Amino acid sequence: MLENIRNEWKKEISLAHQRSQKPENLKVFKGLHRDQAARASYFSELNHVIKKLGLSNPHEKTALTIEPTHPVQFQFLEKTFDKLKINSTLSSKYEHSKLSLLSLEMLACYAPNSHSVILKKNELQEPLYLLDPLYGFVFWKEENRIRNYCFAIDIWIAHLQSMPKKLSRELWSNRADNMLSAGALAGRFLFDNILPLEKDPLKRSMTPEVHVGSEAELFELISELNKSAEKVPEVELWFRGQNKDYLTPDRLDLAKVGVTPYSNIRESDFTPSLYRKYDTQLDNIENFESLILELAEWVHCAKFLSPSNSESHIGVPAKGVAAVTKEGLSSYQRGLLLQQYGAPSAYIDITKDPEIATWFATHRCTNNKEGKMQYQNYHWNNSDPESWPTVFIFPLIKGLHTYLDLESILSHSEALRPARQKCGLLGGAGNLARNYCARYLSLKIRLKPGFKLSNPASPSELFPPASEDGALSFLKEQGLGNLERNFAVSELA
Repeated sequence: MLENIRNEWKKEISLAHQRSQKPENLKVFKGLHRDQAARASYFSELNHVIKKLGLSNPHEKTALTIEPTHPVQFQFLEKTFDKLKINSTLSSKYEHSKLSLLSLEMLACYAPNSHSVILKKNELQEPLYLLDPLYGFVFWKEENRIRNYCFAIDIWIAHLQSMPKKLSRELWSNRADNMLSAGALAGRFLFDNILPLEKDPLKRSMTPEVHVGSEAELFELISELNKSAEKVPEVELWFRGQNKDYLTPDRLDLAKVGVTPYSNIRESDFTPSLYRKYDTQLDNIENFESLILELAEWVHCAKFLSPSNSESHIGVPAKGVAAVTKEGLSSYQRGLLLQQYGAPSAYIDITKDPEIATWFATHRCTNNKEGKMQYQNYHWNNSDPESWPTVFIFPLIKGLHTYLDLESILSHSEALRPARQKCGLLGGAGNLARNYCARYLSLKIRLKPGFKLSNPASPSELFPPASEDGALSFLKEQGLGNLERNFAVSELA
């Protein structure tokens, strides 16, 4: 069955390639080198194929999914950054700083109805611009000043439109800091009886953190956090545990000269799995097409595991700036199954259960020779709190923030793994705004050396075998467990 699916999608890709070679399509990308224009035209035509995956961003349409933001191959990037004439250090720092490029013409092909794209396309006429793919900001030079605009801003603008005009204007005037630091500011408000008052404006924008040394101390703290959060109706605390707090790159030198000025502090990097190795697949067209084909096979199988009548019984909020459509729900459903069972997605896992988050923070996963997962206790003794396992806290409200819980995504499904992990998904991220989810982080709980769970779950409880998990069994039967694949089904050894 998968072979037939792959052949069907290969035909779609081939047709996209034929359309892209038409002179009228190539002419759209004026100002680019002939080879770059050909790649830009091809990527733009592939957009119609990518949309059929049903993985579109449910919240920030301009933030994209896997559509490339520019057509420049790796070997020409340094020269292209020099041509931007924004800052002389860009060509040597772009890779370390995780900066990229944006073709507004390509973005207009992907999101033709976007108000932001229409606005900026009329204003900006250059073929390529500097892009920060972590946050969706594009930069250009105007009258010796570096200007910027954010394309991953739909939800935040919708929030502003619901506020009094005076407050809305005040927040908009410092939009980068107010939007990107919203979670940290919310944490300081929600947990003001737990966290010390911070008077320094810069430190106030940083995510606060608390250190705990024992299980009892941790769960007492979480109990206090839940009580404190009750001051805002309908707030739910969600958790995520990691061995390590991965940080965004140090961009302070660039921030000082007006490039990514909001990067005066480093924050947690929650880049979803879909984008962690994305750039290495983009340079070679065949690798990028292989990514599309594998995702197509996974999506085909995910459709069989998604409830056919889900719109009639799920608890997805019908109102609110982050409410999802039927199409958006399908993206969440497919994203959950891909993310949980071995394929990359544009979402990050979160859980309602702080003990499960702590389990993931204190266990390390490795793969054996057969490619199967092995979880072992994680040991640490470093004196630097930034290197300690961390439990992240996200206070979220349905309909206002870009997430869904398991009951809303797959309430009637054979997928036992996400149910055991009491998971939800945090969305909004895209190829143009990979660290989108960081804006909702409100608190970091660092686990001191010596911390232990008294009665941790066994790995098989959180990752049940195929004999128990119908979804895992089905995916393996379809051939997705083949280790020769780029994304094979994940299961315990």
